[in-house]
Amino acid sequence: MPVYNQEKYIAETIDSILGQSFGDFELLILDDGSTDNSADIIRQYSENDVRIKAYFEPNSGKSESTNKLVERATGKWCAFLDADDVMMPNRLERQISFLNENPGVHAVSSDCFYINETGRIFGTQKYPLLSNKEAFDTIFKKGHFITCSFTALTVLKAAFQEVNGLAKRFEPCEDFEFFNKLIFNGGKVLLIIPEVLMKYRIHSNSVTVRKPMHVTNFISYTTHSMWLRRIGEPETSFEEYMKIQNSGSKLKRWNQTRFNYSMVYFRNAGISALSKQYHKFAWYFMVSFLLSPNYAVIKLVNYFKKQP
Repeated sequence: MPVYNQEKYIAETIDSILGQSFGDFELLILDDGSTDNSADIIRQYSENDVRIKAYFEPNSGKSESTNKLVERATGKWCAFLDADDVMMPNRLERQISFLNENPGVHAVSSDCFYINETGRIFGTQKYPLLSNKEAFDTIFKKGHFITCSFTALTVLKAAFQEVNGLAKRFEPCEDFEFFNKLIFNGGKVLLIIPEVLMKYRIHSNSVTVRKPMHVTNFISYTTHSMWLRRIGEPETSFEEYMKIQNSGSKLKRWNQTRFNYSMVYFRNAGISALSKQYHKFAWYFMVSFLLSPNYAVIKLVNYFKKQP
């Protein structure tokens, strides 16, 4: 677990790990140059539980910190989570049992509750398309890009390292790039247990909240890079990609900007709906629809199709 300035949540996160029904684990924490009280909280916990191995280093970012921790791990499996999220009490037990029962699976994730800054549950993050090997094979054959919850991921250490772990140049979409690299380049099997095993926190300091357009641009860049990789073409840097994107006509640039903002507003609409803030949902969805009607309608229809 890499940590950077999470003093508000880190104690609750660590408690959720130490309280797991499966107790045979080592908890590796790397404080990534925090400037708040995170490091002191980590030290207090590490002094009272021998399972905790704490490291304190200058800031290098989530990807490099995670890769360092995997390198130092002594176990066969590596379970990840973000320092502001919360494990359900049976997460490790459930995932380790699932992996032991399915030896051809190299990684597993799960559904998550959405929680706010105070820990109140306001929705569920679901990924229904990878719940079994048959579904995985279908997605793989069609070549669809996949995503799931990284904070709920447990992966074979050797498989993680075989594809060189997380790539810093794709932050904040390094997890999206990793999932697809693991599957389509590494030939590994990733499934999702259709159960809630994590609480995923959304708050004002999350990068997706603070920099929604930056995240949207990086999703586009990461997807473009993975397509280039598939067809054997050289990849470009993010700066080169954005230069190309901004070099077209004014109409092309406007259409791309309009679509990107439609994505951002639709995401906000989804969070508002889950939070039962329906007036905000109506506002965000209306703006998303006005910016890109086709996108907003298709996303809304797909959302309802996934509901039980």
